[in-house]
Parts: sequence; structure tokens; C-alpha cells
Amino acid sequence: MASLTIDPSLLWYIARTKPRMGERALQALQAAQVVTYQPRTSEVVVRRGRRVIRRTAMLLRIVFIGVADADHLDEAKAAPGVADLVCYPVEDASTEGNIAGPVLKPARLDAEGLQQFVDVLARGEIVEPVGIKVGQSVVVREGPFASFPAVVEAILPNDRLRVAVSLFGRPSPVEMGMADVQML
Repeated sequence: MASLTIDPSLLWYIARTKPRMGERALQALQAAQVVTYQPRTSEVVVRRGRRVIRRTAMLLRIVFIGVADADHLDEAKAAPGVADLVCYPVEDASTEGNIAGPVLKPARLDAEGLQQFVDVLARGEIVEPVGIKVGQSVVVREGPFASFPAVVEAILPNDRLRVAVSLFGRPSPVEMGMADVQML
């Protein structure tokens, strides 16, 4: 799976969203031309008797944002749904006459380190999603091959599998979703 490519020309920060406003914040940031990345995980859940794949945020209320400059960062902070940026304290030495003390400065991320983080997450999502492994025997639950036995040949991106279904005594490769198979 090709993971997201982090643009090293952008300045990367961590934004926290307001409770229950994550999607609205993502839409507002994208409308402001801010590059966003929110790591997500997949899980198979049962809803109303059907198995479906649910993608949820891996880090709750956290979004990685890429901006061009300080003005673009101010625009991102003001977006609806964005609570604040992750900051760290530094000593204020801006002008004479100010009261000495620490001020909060947004924590800037290293683009190369963030790219390594994204790559590790992408590899981890494919290696062992929901406990299904290559070579494992499964039964097809839905579609034209329902109730046929199969063997997992490959785990593909976007929660897909390639399985070998036994048709007329010969294995035939078929691509399907993870929710369409049941482990034995």
C-alpha cells in the first residue's frame, strides 16, 4: 500500500479538535487549503446482523496539519472545530519591558519524522488487519461464492483480500472485502 507522502516544504503541526467536531474541523481546514492527515484504523463490526468495516480515528481529536507560513497557521487555528495547537513553553525575549516568563509556542514537527510515522502506520495496517493472515482458511459469507471454503492468498490495501476459492476442484483467485469472509 502506498502511504501518504508528507510534503517537506510545508510546516507541520498538531491540531486538537473540539469534542464531536472532528469532521467539521477537517472540512474547514481543507477549505482553507491546509493539508491534513488523520491516522485511521479499520475494524470489522456487526451492525443489524451484517458485518461492516468501520474506519475510526486512531488518535482521538488529533489532526496533523501542513501549512505554508505563519499567516496560514493563524488561518488554520481560526478554523471552526479546531480547539488549539499542541504547544510547548519557551522563555519570552521578544521586547524589553515585558514581564519575564514563559509563553506557549506551537510545536513544529519534523517532516521526515512524520513521514516515517505515516509509513509505519501504513505497513502496520496491511501486515495484520483484524487477525487475518496469508494462508489462513476462511469461508466466504456473501456474494456468489457464499459458503464456499477459501484460503487467503494476499492481503490488499483498502481492507481487501485475495482468496483462492475452490471451484470444480481447482483454486480460483477472487478479490473481496474482509467483511465478506469468516475465519474458521
